[in-house]
Amino acid sequence: MSRDPLLNQIWDKVKNLDAVEEKIDGLSTRLDGLKTTVDTLQNTVNTHTSEIAEIRSELATTRAEVKSLKTSHHVREQRLRSTTVRLFNYPYFRGESLDNFKALAAKIYERIIRPTLVAAKTAGDAGSVQQQQNVIEACFRVYARNQSDEASAPTSTPIIIRLASSSIKQLVMKHRKAIPPPSEGEKKDGIRRFVLVEDLTPEAHSLLKALQQDSRTEKVWSINGQICYTKPGIPGIIKVKNIFDPLESILS
Repeated sequence: MSRDPLLNQIWDKVKNLDAVEEKIDGLSTRLDGLKTTVDTLQNTVNTHTSEIAEIRSELATTRAEVKSLKTSHHVREQRLRSTTVRLFNYPYFRGESLDNFKALAAKIYERIIRPTLVAAKTAGDAGSVQQQQNVIEACFRVYARNQSDEASAPTSTPIIIRLASSSIKQLVMKHRKAIPPPSEGEKKDGIRRFVLVEDLTPEAHSLLKALQQDSRTEKVWSINGQICYTKPGIPGIIKVKNIFDPLESILS
């Protein structure tokens, strides 16, 4: 005896509902498992977040310590250069070599240093013009690698001059405009002017160059290793407190 078609439809729907209920129970079990996994992952994330915060704190401390060490080292290094200056564009001369320091010192004294001392005496900043042996302690050219003399040097390289005292250095730097300009022959060789500057550490020199090339500065210079600058249209001199600060912080 066949069932009523309506009962058959109802029976099929009941079976479908049972199947759906089983699926819902399965999904519920899976959701419970996923929730447990999510809770575990959240705990892991919280642990890692705490660890990252600690690492960041340690890193900040380490960076501060490194900066402090770099600053201390720079201060000591710059202090060692307190009586030295660098001369640029001075031409090579016949017989100049790595071993010929005395000849180089004699020429540098007569051509570069002595005129500044004469100007200092004329201005009343010095009582007399001291002789070379009382002014220059050492003088040598910074040859490039694998370069030892004029024959292997197409252009002149910097000369480091160690003066006898910081007071002499101050006189020389103050009156360096009295240095005679290049001769006609030297001008033909491409030398436009002699440049005498403080002997800065590489880090200080890099910062000096960066500030000079930045449009937010007007004048940039150094005095006794201290880098200073002015801003366009703003009165006053700004002194760089720490050369290892970010450039944006220095210019802010």
